[in-house]
Amino acid sequence: MIPSPTVTEALCITGGPRSGKTGALVERAAAWAEAIPAGPVAQPPFLFFCASPVTIDDTTSRLSQRGLADAPAEAAGPAKSAACQHGPRTSLCTGLVTTPFDYACRILADPLAQRATGRGGRVLSQAEEAVFYEDLKTCGLKRRRLRELWAFLQCGLVNLSDSDPDWIQTTEEQAVLDLARSILIFEEAVLPGEAVNLAVRALEAEPALRQRFGSPVVLADDYLLMSRASQRLVNLLATGKIAVAGSEKTALPAFEPYPCATGFAEFETAHAPLQRVTLEAPFRSLERAWEAAPDLAGEMALIARTIAEELAGGTSPDAIAVVGTNRTWRANLQRALTSVDIPAAPMRHPAFKAPKGDLAPASDNEREHVLRQLRDSITRPDDSHGSRACTRAGINDAATRNNPPASPCAGDSIAWRQWLSFDDALGRSAAVSELRRIAQPQGLNLAEALAALDADALPGLPATSPFTQSLLTPYREAQRLLAKRSGNDQPTIVTSPAAAANRARESSSSSKADTALSLANLTETRENDAAATPTSPAPAVAIAAPEDLFGHTFEVVIFGGFVNGFIPSRDMCDPGVIVGGARVRQEATDRDTIALAEQRATRRLLFTSFESCDLETAERLRLHIPRIRLRNGVRTCDIEPSNYLQELNLGIRQTSGPTDQSHPSA
Repeated sequence: MIPSPTVTEALCITGGPRSGKTGALVERAAAWAEAIPAGPVAQPPFLFFCASPVTIDDTTSRLSQRGLADAPAEAAGPAKSAACQHGPRTSLCTGLVTTPFDYACRILADPLAQRATGRGGRVLSQAEEAVFYEDLKTCGLKRRRLRELWAFLQCGLVNLSDSDPDWIQTTEEQAVLDLARSILIFEEAVLPGEAVNLAVRALEAEPALRQRFGSPVVLADDYLLMSRASQRLVNLLATGKIAVAGSEKTALPAFEPYPCATGFAEFETAHAPLQRVTLEAPFRSLERAWEAAPDLAGEMALIARTIAEELAGGTSPDAIAVVGTNRTWRANLQRALTSVDIPAAPMRHPAFKAPKGDLAPASDNEREHVLRQLRDSITRPDDSHGSRACTRAGINDAATRNNPPASPCAGDSIAWRQWLSFDDALGRSAAVSELRRIAQPQGLNLAEALAALDADALPGLPATSPFTQSLLTPYREAQRLLAKRSGNDQPTIVTSPAAAANRARESSSSSKADTALSLANLTETRENDAAATPTSPAPAVAIAAPEDLFGHTFEVVIFGGFVNGFIPSRDMCDPGVIVGGARVRQEATDRDTIALAEQRATRRLLFTSFESCDLETAERLRLHIPRIRLRNGVRTCDIEPSNYLQELNLGIRQTSGPTDQSHPSA
């Protein structure tokens, strides 16, 4: 790792969960930021990076208590960064609290970064990334092999392996990588997994970008949960002092794929000598217990009764979380709680998710969303010269529509590709591949190529070609719908063949550097979204998977479905299915899952299980079935509590229900 040459002080804070690492970083931010000379500065006084967007609001609140950041008026949800105000310093030393991914999008909005990377467009949403993966299948590889190869390439980009000339070793890998880059350039798109990589490359190539986007104070929380590219980005942005914090012991769920576990060692090597601070987690008095119900319905009733007692005692619904490892079990619990008038809502852990390769059927809402993207990108040519931000629509509600600068009337290439994928994804991928083969050498993007094709001004792809008809049918349908919906203040789409041909010719002669990237202003779009955010919903009990708890704390955490088959999984319960190193890793993951639930509870942690269920339900939930009995004509399975229960030292089992026998917990 090559740090910024101007770094004068480096600090590494380590400690377990709940040991006060974030608080220590906030204190260090206060001390360092106050020492910065006042006056007009182009850089934010400090940058505070969070590994996950779910921790931004909590961190911003802590900083605002020290007068270091603007606290959000309402919890705006994941990926809402604190505002960054440049210009003269005021009594409020306002820095920026964000994630490496969001700040990378800021950097990519700069024209200097655009020229350095030679890439244009916006970051794909999850639905758009799935369409990209469909286009990638035209390489001809078998699906399983392509999936493995693409995972390898994504991992390499996140780990900055593309700087190694020996990274790509086979012609197969090179062919897939070249095809992916060709598709992305043609559709003016950026993959979520490569956004930070591109920002790092831009910073390394253009020192002026470090001065423009860097800060005299840079801090990073949960450093080991960041990818190597994000860690490199954090180090490159520090122009004065840098501090990082994280836990070396417990594996927590990461927002970014492929977190770099060797980050502290690389940080120490790059910044030696540096200060190291180790924090010890304070002792917390936590009520821990376990209860079992006779059957699955009884466990649902047990959890509902426990929550009702907590609510009656004054506990707020949003201070209670019910954790379950099985998605079906969580859905059934939510319905059970709703049926007894207990407010409950699912909780989601934001993360980058690679597409599985299977497109979901398009809904009317999705079609309407794409039409709005096309309408905005086609009817607002005056926005084409502005700086626009790249965001990920699947994670960020601030997803924006981009206008290709050279030809704003042609529309958003990504939106056009999304529209073409409806109804016939397989055939359209082949057609778009043929269109790309002919139009890309002429310097056209997808939107411009479609306009030229509609005007019969694209040599090499005749109007009688089945590929042409496959593309023009949905293209003209979208034009018809958009023209029909155009208001008095919204001009209709230009469909003249001459105008389309002229746009294509103008685009082909324009500089690639000028059309490299069209990104929306990140601060402006987020402020607009915050203003349009509806009133916060009523407090509700959180129904969560274990990984959803990261970044949140609750007074009461109920770990339900604590039985064999859920945790450990059914395959882990059957000897010989998972063996060797895979078994050791899975056991470590299960123990980290239990530890995470314990770390997120501040007052009470309750484990619940059930002792039996019918065979059909047990098979559907993939429970471990040690014995089957016939009870009242129904094949009933005995269900055992989790094997990890003995490690928790909770004492003799407590049976809840008609045959209640209470025993004190250890």
